[in-house]
Amino acid sequence: MGSVRAAAEQVRGAMVGIDRAASRQVQSLAYEAVLFRPRHGTTCWACAGPAFRFRKGIIRSGGVALGLMNRRSVSTTATTSSSFSVPHTLTNTGHHTHPHSRPCFVLTRVAAPRPQPQQSQKRYLRLAPGPGQKSDRPKMAPPFNDLKYYTAATPNGLKPAILLEELGLKYETKSIDFRSNEQKEPWFIEINPNGRIPALKDGEMRVFESGAIMLYLTDMYDKGKQFTYELGTEDYYEMMSWLMFQMGGIGPMMGQANHFRAMAPVYSAYGIKRYIDETKRLFSVLEIRLSKADWLAGDKYTIADMANFSWVRGGPMFLDIDMTEYPGVDKWMKRISERPAVDKAKKVGAALSEDQLKEMITGMKAKMDAKKGTAEEEGSSKV
Repeated sequence: MGSVRAAAEQVRGAMVGIDRAASRQVQSLAYEAVLFRPRHGTTCWACAGPAFRFRKGIIRSGGVALGLMNRRSVSTTATTSSSFSVPHTLTNTGHHTHPHSRPCFVLTRVAAPRPQPQQSQKRYLRLAPGPGQKSDRPKMAPPFNDLKYYTAATPNGLKPAILLEELGLKYETKSIDFRSNEQKEPWFIEINPNGRIPALKDGEMRVFESGAIMLYLTDMYDKGKQFTYELGTEDYYEMMSWLMFQMGGIGPMMGQANHFRAMAPVYSAYGIKRYIDETKRLFSVLEIRLSKADWLAGDKYTIADMANFSWVRGGPMFLDIDMTEYPGVDKWMKRISERPAVDKAKKVGAALSEDQLKEMITGMKAKMDAKKGTAEEEGSSKV
């Protein structure tokens, strides 16, 4: 009998380890080894032997009976546990005689629900609006199908416009006038605290930053994954990498190059060279991918292509970049330009046609070149 009890103690220890995860969710966990004596007196080590596997039995009145099985036993867990012949208050069930006959132990467990921690309850109460108060959160989850797009004729403004058109969404456009600094007015700061375009409202919900807008639109409105990939896939993260490449590389570097080449108040040979050289380096990175693939991520046209295209297309126009040096990028750019949705997007928020824009940029660069001549004359006169 001592050896049987020792075996039961070992089994009880094993059960404590197995139920460690479950014990985090209960207030108390109790184990008892109940000795019963079958009607027959032969040996049965299968029930109490710690080397044999066990399985959970049947839940009875808040208690869980755990029976032990021999690997070679043909009976199921349910039939084994129901064949025991011991009544017990913890399980509220009477067990019939086990097919084996030596007195052995049945281990039982009782688990009471653990109450929610007081801290969690307080946190919930703080989040809930009080009597007479209204929550400032939307009552319904997006999408709201009430889109208003705030934009202007810039590369960042073009990016979400292409996606809006590709998805065929209905949306209202509000063109922002840079000449009057409309993007810095209080009403617009409420939509985008950064005072930049673009911005999007869907009902009363706001989204700002062009990349965030594109991700919102694909999450909410591109349920068929036409222009994105399933979250968690390799192609999804490849797409995100190229999207961030545009936002952290192509966009900032080309923006600075455009500024020094056509819009700076004074001519800066260093600024022009520095940022045009960096832009060309980034074009070379795109060429590595596009020389052997049609699209930046996976095998289809995605928001990564839309975002990079919106900036790259200005390379020849603003910076006089020779696209024959980047044949893969050039083919990719022309392929996207031919899409009907892209042609429509170019007109969203644009005060000038494509030809008028080219003419304006040519004039701006000519003025900058004139400033270069003036700077050189002033430098030579000082010498």
